[in-house]
Amino acid sequence: MIDLEEFQVRGVSGSVKKVRIGKRTVDYWAPKNPGKHVIVAYDGQNVLDKRNIGINPHQRATWELAQSAVRIAEKNNILPPTVICVYHTPYDEDNLGRLKEYTPKRFMGKRDNWMIESYGLYNVSVDSFLADLDADQLITDITDSIVPQITSRINQLISPESTAIIGASMGGLAAIYSTIERSDFFHTALSFSPHWVIGGDQLASKMMSEFPAPGKHKLWMSRGTKGLDALYEGSQDLADRLIKSRGYVENKNLVTRVLNKGAHSNATWAHYAPAALDFWMKEGI
Repeated sequence: MIDLEEFQVRGVSGSVKKVRIGKRTVDYWAPKNPGKHVIVAYDGQNVLDKRNIGINPHQRATWELAQSAVRIAEKNNILPPTVICVYHTPYDEDNLGRLKEYTPKRFMGKRDNWMIESYGLYNVSVDSFLADLDADQLITDITDSIVPQITSRINQLISPESTAIIGASMGGLAAIYSTIERSDFFHTALSFSPHWVIGGDQLASKMMSEFPAPGKHKLWMSRGTKGLDALYEGSQDLADRLIKSRGYVENKNLVTRVLNKGAHSNATWAHYAPAALDFWMKEGI
């Protein structure tokens, strides 16, 4: 682990640490005395460091995840979680890097799995990147290297029952996929605006069928109604029905939510964050 810098975020004590672990940039924040909760965020460059938002000027907000986590922990009378924000590969290194890292490889590894419409994700043939899908490697890096190194540094034990992963859009798919692939490590997936349109109803059906059986796990799925999020309605409704048919119960170990006029933006996802964190950090399922 290479330390890059420290910076402060209004609303949380201490400082956020920016580090390099392998080829990956990671921001993390932890309370002075870490508890048992750990949350990992995809698209980590959008989560805490507002200086990064210039690369996506239409977003104009961070997720404010640590600030929300502190407030929700206080509400539930528990110690705040450690917040670990994992950056995707920079676009100037590989403009398809994020797509390759966040695509659920097991379900999208063949040309026939992909919908014809890319919705702006790529402008090349599907075949040109299928061989390079590497979500599985990123999940391994997170579970076997990134989280262990950070928690070891701050003397925190990893408790799967209190470990969550969060993401939005392609990162929302990645959060669900990570919990499928490493159900022993992540017991909660918080997925905002999962980008079903890459595989449509077929993808939603496969992922909900493979999500861990109810008992130890929690799942949050939400979408807005504006712009790109409006395209998710059909597949998200199917995903909601399928996961409930497997025994997940709304407001117990499952939340499915539609935010009226919610957009595909950091500001909308930041709006969801407190309720999603509360759902995760509440004791029991």
